[in-house]
Amino acid sequence: STRRRRDGGALRASSHGRAVAETDFARTAAPSPRPDFTHRSRRAQVNRGFRLLKPTTWNQFDGEPGAYDVRWVDVVAPAESVTLSTSAYGAGSSIEDLAAVDRLGAKLASARGTLTGARARRSADILFYDFSFSGEGRRELLTMCVHKGRLWQLAAKAPEASWGKREALYLNVVGSFVPKL
Repeated sequence: STRRRRDGGALRASSHGRAVAETDFARTAAPSPRPDFTHRSRRAQVNRGFRLLKPTTWNQFDGEPGAYDVRWVDVVAPAESVTLSTSAYGAGSSIEDLAAVDRLGAKLASARGTLTGARARRSADILFYDFSFSGEGRRELLTMCVHKGRLWQLAAKAPEASWGKREALYLNVVGSFVPKL
């Protein structure tokens, strides 16, 4: 449903039902060399047992035994990734049965860098522990939970140099994660 204007530009319907002019610049502008990662799509993986928002245009890699279940990697900057891993867990029905949030964060910091933040939050009746680490030129957000006999870990990692631009994106991805078994 595109009509032509007298000056050659096209008219298209806007989301409000009015016609909006599409300029020659908009039709011929070259795409940016780096995709806009502020747009996310709902990634419903209910068959795989989880739901989360993932950055669009990132490559998805399915399962490397013993390492991760699903991993998304930035096409342009492969050092930026989001990784989901699970393992069987029989020591309790909640992450707090493993350890208190501050104790677990301190223990994880020995392998991941300096602990810069730790909190417990509840979403969909599941207790999550959220951690933030920095060190060796990298930043990482990690969320952990226990649900239906599995320990779930979702880690978002990026170089320190790009963290300022990516932090909001990673907070949305990590905050949207919910296991659905």
